[in-house]
Formats: sequence, structure tokens, C-alpha cells
Amino acid sequence: MLERERHRLILKLVTERSVVSVTELVDMLDASEATIRRDIVALADRGELKRVRGGAEALRPRHKAHLVGVPFNVNMEVAVPEKRAIARAAAALVEPGDSIIINGGTTTWRLVEFLRDLDLDILTNSFPIAADLLATARSRITLPGGTIYPEQNIILSPYEEADAVAHFSGRIMFTGAYGIGRAGLLETDPLIVQSECRLLRRAERLVVMADASKLRRHSSMVVAPLDRVNVLVTDDAATEADLAPLRDAGVEVVVAEVTAEDRALDVAA
Repeated sequence: MLERERHRLILKLVTERSVVSVTELVDMLDASEATIRRDIVALADRGELKRVRGGAEALRPRHKAHLVGVPFNVNMEVAVPEKRAIARAAAALVEPGDSIIINGGTTTWRLVEFLRDLDLDILTNSFPIAADLLATARSRITLPGGTIYPEQNIILSPYEEADAVAHFSGRIMFTGAYGIGRAGLLETDPLIVQSECRLLRRAERLVVMADASKLRRHSSMVVAPLDRVNVLVTDDAATEADLAPLRDAGVEVVVAEVTAEDRALDVAA
């Protein structure tokens, strides 16, 4: 990632979070600690943020509670070609008339482009996915009940049987991930884990959409073990060393080729 791009994303994260640690930025931007510290110094010297011990702070902090993870509007600009390629390959698993569940996220949001011509029954907890499908697709859209988390643009509820989720049955659930590896499907926020588990219980098959960088991430919070994952759709930067443990566990692996058209979309963005 170019320095200019890192600086732009760091400023977005600081604006969203008010305070962001160096450790978080290293994880989110896949850069070294030394690089992130230099970026913070440069941005602080330009008067665009404040340096604090162990991280960076917005010039006008909001001190607003947030979920763990990269904000939706920031993550939308990360790995754009890879996410589009993954979404195209994942959408090929959908059949006309299907009943599917789409968990919120910037990778799953890319599915919308490829589902427009299908008559589907879709449950999603994502405002952007629901809005874009309503505007462009012929599908019936169902939203669950719960609290709105605007930073991630999702609806989450701690209650087990409080909404339409309990009465929906999906042939496939599509979800992104913080990471996926030998331990299974991983996330970092307990409320997100709880919500995903509720959705997962309503699906026959689980399709995980994760770019190659997610195959090397670790977390203590497991959404589902590998024996519950049916398909992993990833991009062509994934190595055999990354994929072998998943294949050995019986996960079907689909490797999506990132095309010139996908890369052109990143340049346009």
C-alpha cells in the first residue's frame, strides 16, 4: 500500500474512532510498526492528527463507543479488486430462486453487483447491502431486528428469538471474516460473533469470502470450526501453504482470479 493511501486510511480511522493504537493500525493496514509510527509522525507534523502514547488521536475526538474491527467506510477501500473477484466467484454458487443469508461486510457487499438478475429471498443484517439490493435487484429482502451500529453499518441483537432470523431458512450463508485458519472462522468482537452464530444456525451451507490476507490472521474468538465451513472463496494471492490446512479439514476452496477489470475498479475508486 502506498504511503499516500495509508495516510488517507489512518485519518479516516482516527476520525471514526477518535483514538487508534499503533497495534490496531498495523493489523488493519498490514504494515510494519515502524512504518505506522512514521506515518503518525508525518500526519501529526502536518497538523492532521495528534500523537498520543501508543497511537494517534483525532484533533476533535468524539469518544463514541464502537465495535472492534475496521469501520465499513474505511474497509470498503481496502483490497477492492480482490473483494470483487471473490464476490463474482461466490455469486456463481447461487441458483435462481435461492434463499440466502448475507452477513454484513465490505466483501459480502460486493455480491450485490452479481445478484441483480436473480429472484432471491435474502436475509441480511447490512444496511448497505439491503439498500443496494432494493434499488437494483428483483429479490425479496428481509432485515433482522436489533440495534443499529452505524460504524459497521449492521444491525445486531443480543436476543436469541426476537426477530425474523428465527423464522428464516437459507440454503447458503455468505460471510466475510476477520480471519480463517486451523481454528476455524474468526472474528474480534463478541457481539459480532454472537450475531453471526445466530445467522449461521439458519443456514444449510456456509460460504466464507476472505481475501488472502485473512488466511494469516489470528484471533481468540471463533465463530465456527472448520468442519462447519463448506466453502472458502479467496483470491489468487493465497498460497498453498495457507490453503492446505483448510483443504485437509474438508473445506472446498475456490480461488478467484483477479482480472484487469477488477483492478481497473480499484484505480477508478
